Amino acid sequence: MSTTTFDVEAVRAAYPILQEMAYFNTGTYGLMAEPVLQRYLENVAQFERRGMAADEKVMRAGIEEARTRLASRINANASEIALTGNATDGVAFVTAGLEWSPGDEVIISDQEHPAMNYPWHYTAQRRGIVVKHFTVHHDPEQSLDSIRALITPRTRLIGTSHVTSPNGIRLPVKEICALAHAHGALALVDGAQSFAVMPIDVRDIGCDFFTSNAHKWLGGPKGTGFLYARQELMERLEPAYVGAGSLQSFSYDAVVLQPNGRRFEFGTRGFAVHASIGLALDWFDQLGWEAVFQRIADLSGYLKRQLREIPGVELWTPLEWQRSSGLVTFRVVGRDEVALQKRFEEHRLYPRTLGKGSEKIRVSTALFNSEEEIDQLVACVREFVM
Repeated sequence: MSTTTFDVEAVRAAYPILQEMAYFNTGTYGLMAEPVLQRYLENVAQFERRGMAADEKVMRAGIEEARTRLASRINANASEIALTGNATDGVAFVTAGLEWSPGDEVIISDQEHPAMNYPWHYTAQRRGIVVKHFTVHHDPEQSLDSIRALITPRTRLIGTSHVTSPNGIRLPVKEICALAHAHGALALVDGAQSFAVMPIDVRDIGCDFFTSNAHKWLGGPKGTGFLYARQELMERLEPAYVGAGSLQSFSYDAVVLQPNGRRFEFGTRGFAVHASIGLALDWFDQLGWEAVFQRIADLSGYLKRQLREIPGVELWTPLEWQRSSGLVTFRVVGRDEVALQKRFEEHRLYPRTLGKGSEKIRVSTALFNSEEEIDQLVACVREFVM
């Protein structure tokens, strides 16, 4: 395994819970590093204890700093970023904010999280659009062929997870976005499982919309996320509801929306929560983003190489890092995944099952995990198979 520029043991020391268990579910909820948590709680305490007597300008400055830094991380402009509660908000802002006509078609993948599935199918129910599902393959070309087969003159948007939630497959999003544009359609990428796992450049990807969160791989506050929309499209998105903060100007005769992501941000909110996104960004800056990416990749590969050697274990995630991520999904063929999960818990190992009957277990290899923890998990699988 390659080395990283940060001290693994020092990093692990920042997550005290690792003394009690091996946490393998960052793909659902990330853990907040102790230095981040302490400063985050200070921010929340100050605002909750002092209200308007707290330095509200500092909180608001922290929010704008978070917006600017998130934009920088994905090569966007701050005006193209709306701060949200999660990745789902971003998808919903797009589904509700664009104009639709009955019969308009949207293509999404067949491995979408409810964050993508639910908003699009709800919009289909309300607005009469048609939602189609392309088949995700390990081979990127096959995935692209599946999309091509569904495109018609009525296709308005192609949306996909950058990394699929159930199987950890990294999709060829740059090619998907180019395919959408070649047919006059928009492109949406859900980066819930890719942001803070790999470099993201929305200009290079060519997406019109990119949505993600700060609570998974970044280890930021729960209830924080962001939506990127190209500037001209941000100005086209119509919020389903507005309030103080979302308008540029107001009169009884004219309501003018903010020309940027702030049109989705209004009223009294968790100012201290969103202002604390920067604390998680500080932690990654200190460790080195490339070092974190490499660490996640190394651990993912280490786990996959061991799992594929176990008889009866079926790996659902591609071996190559360029086609995968920090999510590794496998199943023990013909065996109950609930029983395996119970065995994991007996050994204080906490991956995630993917639903009763699927037989699948999903493991997140985060920056704070260790080779020793992975060895324990693999040993548990071997024992279960025997």
